Amino acid sequence: MSDDFDPFADVPRSRPSRRENEQEPAQQSFDPWADLPTRASRRRHGLELPTDAPGLGGMWQDDDASLTLDRGVGQGSEREPSPAPGGRILVVCTGNVCRSPYIHLRLAAELDGLGIEVTSAGTGALAGWPVDPGSVALLDAAGIDSTAFRARQLTVDMIEDADLVLTATRAHRRAVVQEAPLGLRKTFALVDFADLVADVQPQEVEAARGRSGVGKLVAAAGARRHLVHARPEDDDADIVDPFKMGPEVFAQMEREITPSLDAVVDRLRAVSQPI
Repeated sequence: MSDDFDPFADVPRSRPSRRENEQEPAQQSFDPWADLPTRASRRRHGLELPTDAPGLGGMWQDDDASLTLDRGVGQGSEREPSPAPGGRILVVCTGNVCRSPYIHLRLAAELDGLGIEVTSAGTGALAGWPVDPGSVALLDAAGIDSTAFRARQLTVDMIEDADLVLTATRAHRRAVVQEAPLGLRKTFALVDFADLVADVQPQEVEAARGRSGVGKLVAAAGARRHLVHARPEDDDADIVDPFKMGPEVFAQMEREITPSLDAVVDRLRAVSQPI
């Protein structure tokens, strides 16, 4: 079992300080449902890349770095969120061109008409880029148009505006919560969240506190943490990074996403009202 993440730990732990040039020690576990953040969130536009996030090697090679300065379009403004009576979901991966746009656009299509806003961003986004062709092919096969999508860099404001933050891996979840501790209880790896909500009943959601159907489902999921055993290895909860890989890896990504996505959609439909 990985010692740097426990999605069901009860007590958050702080990381020890280190001297310059000293090797960073293994990160300690923290609780995604803790009641109090360890510190205030920092207001700034970009998040630091998690050093252990998968798929970073060679990401920037042979790419035009100037594109990373562009602000993503087609997803709305992070500081002027559009009305979303059903709640807001933010999906996060690294580049915001493969995994998170695929999850984002599938969720948006599946939840259409429920007043739920779905967006996405990357911890090290290829800002301004369209969806990777590998994910485009999968979305096209599902009848989902991705032409208007542009990648965005993740910000603290985006995290704090969301009712639910779903990440591609546990490493991304760590990066999100370390930068924006106020997102602690609403940030989950997609697979972990699907495991938590699989058996949530409508009456549990109705009794939970939240400003929207999405928020109430998050609260109900958190209340079940003692009933659900976390997957023991990070690899069991992580979605493969297909960036710069062939169609077979994108197909693997889709296979890893679909069961969890279907479970989350099923629960959200059950607790949301059409508008």
